Amino acid sequence: MSSEIAIKIEGLSKCYEIYNTPRDRLKQFILPKLQNALGMQAQQYYREFWALRDISFEIKRGETVGIIGRNGGGKSTLLQLICGTLNPTGGSIETNGRIAALLELGSGFNPEFTGRENVYLSCALLGLTKEQTDARFDDVASFADIGAFIEQPVKTYSSGMFVRLAFAVNIVSHPDIMIVDEALAVGDMSFQAKCMTALRRIQDNGATVLFVSHDIGSIRSLCSQAAYLEQGRLKGFGKASTLTEDYIRVTREEMNSEVLKYLPQIKNPKADQTEVLSGSATTHGFKESQEFDRRAAGFRYGKGGVRIAFAELIDASGEPVVAAEFNQKVTVRVYIEAQEHTDCSVNYYIQDDKKIQILGAGFRTAGFPLLECVAGGRYIISYTTLLPLQEGNYSIQIQISKPVVLEQSAEFLDVIDDAIVFNVQRRAGGRIWAKAYVENTIEVQNL
Repeated sequence: MSSEIAIKIEGLSKCYEIYNTPRDRLKQFILPKLQNALGMQAQQYYREFWALRDISFEIKRGETVGIIGRNGGGKSTLLQLICGTLNPTGGSIETNGRIAALLELGSGFNPEFTGRENVYLSCALLGLTKEQTDARFDDVASFADIGAFIEQPVKTYSSGMFVRLAFAVNIVSHPDIMIVDEALAVGDMSFQAKCMTALRRIQDNGATVLFVSHDIGSIRSLCSQAAYLEQGRLKGFGKASTLTEDYIRVTREEMNSEVLKYLPQIKNPKADQTEVLSGSATTHGFKESQEFDRRAAGFRYGKGGVRIAFAELIDASGEPVVAAEFNQKVTVRVYIEAQEHTDCSVNYYIQDDKKIQILGAGFRTAGFPLLECVAGGRYIISYTTLLPLQEGNYSIQIQISKPVVLEQSAEFLDVIDDAIVFNVQRRAGGRIWAKAYVENTIEVQNL
């Protein structure tokens, strides 16, 4: 394997034998051997469950890869196979470097040992000498921040204390490959922020990171690549922003299906309705474009009933905006057509190049009543806002959603990712270092 490759997986599969009763397990252990000895065809007393099937991909040194997918998709099984705590049924795994893994809560800890003793045990398992562990122990204790409990048996720890100590050991060991499986979800807000900072530092030091999380924002923020697992198969491997959007699309479509099951039993409180949402709806002609439809076809999904015909980003004079100035006032204008009578909200979200949502609004967040569409109706929705954004490339996702339970759940009628793409130029008064900047007032007191 090339020294540039940290992890190489080829044709990886994992099959479990599922028995209906303990008796079937005993039968499987004894009877097939007897049947073969007697010249009979051996019977199978279990059914197969393929947790993973024919998975292949490579991860380069220094890459951070997010593993996404629904529960039961095979994410944790994949990580355990990479760590060597499970043996594959088929295929091969090659790794290059020392692996530190945070898989199950407290895995590798002896519950009877104190926190200090478990630190030394875990560091030894990671290949560190006692002298190296001595030199790093204070850093581990400081990062874990569990105080005097470091001298108490870990069986007395809370789940949060478990994961604090385990994560601290793995981070301070300076691994070549760091694997984290949802364990950070049990930490408090302060600890999660500390963990994210620590992960970024080991990224900067050239370590390879595998990160499993259902928090798509974290995946997009931390990861350059992603692997999308669905029912044990690799649905995709590539750019994290693209695959997370595919995952969100599938999730929303499934949400729509679930919502429709219960829709007849749910009634929404009616808000005051209006047909025209702004003065611009009556002063601008309706726009639609075959080119827009063609470009949006690969990025749109939804139940239907109301459809986005066109969307544009324009300046104060009505001209299209491709390269915007910092904090420029712009209008996001959306043209929609209704095929049926329904209440809906038209929403927009400005996303950066990692598909992290920076700005956006919907009818409810803007304090506007839902739109009552009639079959055959055409509507123009105009949001006027500012772009106080860091220089770079951005896209706008347009959504038409129908609340099922207000402020709680909705079904998506039409969604177009990357409906509008634009660029923001560098701020004239000096570069900004955050993703967005709004005006501040400063007060200095000399005491």
